[in-house]
Amino acid sequence: MTPQSMPDVLWLLPLVLPLVLAIALLVRALRPLALLIAPLSALPALGLALFSGTGSGADFPWLLLGASFGLDATTRVFLLFTALLWTLAGFYAYSYMSGDEKQSRFFAFYLVTMTGNLGLIMARDLASFYLFFTLMSLTAYGLIVHENTEKARYAARVYLILAILGEAFVLPAVLIAAATTGTNDLDGLAAGVAASPARDAIIALALVGFGVKAGALGLHVWLPLAHPAAPTPASAVLSGSMIKAGLLGWMIFLPLGEAELPGWGTFLLVAGLLAAFYGIAVGLTQEKPKTILAYSSISQMGYMTTAVGAGLLAPEAWPVALTAILIYATHHALAKGALFLGVGVAEGTDGARRWRRLPVVAGLVLASLAIAAAPLTSGAVAKNYLKDAAGLTPYYGSLSTLLDVATVGSTLIMARFLFFVWPRGGDAEDAEKSPTAGLWAPWALSVGGVATFVLFLSIPAPELAGMLLSFSSLWPVALGAALATGTWLINRRSDGKLRSRSEPRIPEGDLVVPMSGLLSRTRDAWKDHVSPIRKGLNQRLSSLADRCRGRLHGLRAGAAGLESRVQYWTVAGSLFMLLVAALLALLALA
Repeated sequence: MTPQSMPDVLWLLPLVLPLVLAIALLVRALRPLALLIAPLSALPALGLALFSGTGSGADFPWLLLGASFGLDATTRVFLLFTALLWTLAGFYAYSYMSGDEKQSRFFAFYLVTMTGNLGLIMARDLASFYLFFTLMSLTAYGLIVHENTEKARYAARVYLILAILGEAFVLPAVLIAAATTGTNDLDGLAAGVAASPARDAIIALALVGFGVKAGALGLHVWLPLAHPAAPTPASAVLSGSMIKAGLLGWMIFLPLGEAELPGWGTFLLVAGLLAAFYGIAVGLTQEKPKTILAYSSISQMGYMTTAVGAGLLAPEAWPVALTAILIYATHHALAKGALFLGVGVAEGTDGARRWRRLPVVAGLVLASLAIAAAPLTSGAVAKNYLKDAAGLTPYYGSLSTLLDVATVGSTLIMARFLFFVWPRGGDAEDAEKSPTAGLWAPWALSVGGVATFVLFLSIPAPELAGMLLSFSSLWPVALGAALATGTWLINRRSDGKLRSRSEPRIPEGDLVVPMSGLLSRTRDAWKDHVSPIRKGLNQRLSSLADRCRGRLHGLRAGAAGLESRVQYWTVAGSLFMLLVAALLALLALA
């Protein structure tokens, strides 16, 4: 069966199957079967990504507002790593949540959120893209709040506020784009936005609206709160897959390769670099492994934001920048998935025999090196393409240097993650302690994906070898590793643990903490200073109103008395006039 001859129903299967399973979870009799099938529900989407072919798709005029689904070269890559990560996380979650009484609820939200994530990638029309993006954004709340702890509720509340804020910007971007470009087709949207009189408004709205999901600097505060609060498999898809939905939104709505926009391009270059360094700086103050990974994701998304900026700054740089984004997004999804899932595996081997811990350590180190863009990893290839894209902009020298310095920081933050997640032996090592196969197998497959990803890149062997073995990939990682080792040697105690730190610790959520404090102080100031004034003013107004009501009552009483008198004199006057008339009649007769 050729990709063009695939039945149209196969394009609906990846979206219908998870929703049907989510509904089946509500029926007690169907729940065991639905839970058993749930980890497999992303496989139809994975099959489409592998076998449907670029440019294939199907139209459904009767669905939604006239839905169209299909894949181009870019969305096919996005669907491939997204479906793969949701599949691995699904199998991991089946074992991870097996003892949780809220397992069914978790998988219900998991399946609906996955439907939104897959649907927005497959959508080829504006309406479908927006509806699936919104579905994913809002239902992810259920994954974050799952534990129902105070921390989880707080993280979910912050996420929901920002998600709704993002929707408030995305919807106008969609409506204005549709109205001014005259198209509902995503394929021609970038060119339409480039020629639209509302181009700058659409760009600004899209940058903010999709920036929430992409973890853009200033809109990133939900990430370091949500990842530690959510169950581990949910954290894996939040960071590995869903965060890329914002990136894809930028790639669809921004006129990349269609117009030269130096102002917007420079803005995104600066914003991306600031995010790269900010994520590293704050992440180096954290101690929880999943929080460190969250700040690392903010930093890594900064690199991809820089690539988008290069595409806006110089249209001729967009083909190279697009290649860098696709490699970066795929490698980040695989590596971050392996690292987040590896947190649970490492916890399962903590205190176990050395031979049980070594494979876990090896997998975590490999994925960390990939994130740090070390030689022989996919991260090195992505970084080289990003540098090539930067070479086509006026800022090549500065960008290249800053990217190398940021790579040193990425190495440091991954070294810190490894220190805190590293499974250690105990006084009495447990020979039987080991994670279950349901956790181990999906994690091992994700690590295998990290190790073999470069083999699937369609890059000539000599060019690929040059990227994997370049000195520009070696020295920043080597320097970062040396700095991390030196810091550990200086600060370690005799038991291998770090001495108590003297540097200030930035809390999870960083910017949201002073913002919350400012709101709290504003509320207290209102309560202490403004409320008494308002209360006194209300009392005075109430007293004045009472006096006015008393005077009005007196006026009404006087008016009633006057009215009764007027009525009396009206009768008397009428009798008087009758008597006068009678008298005049008698005089006339006389």
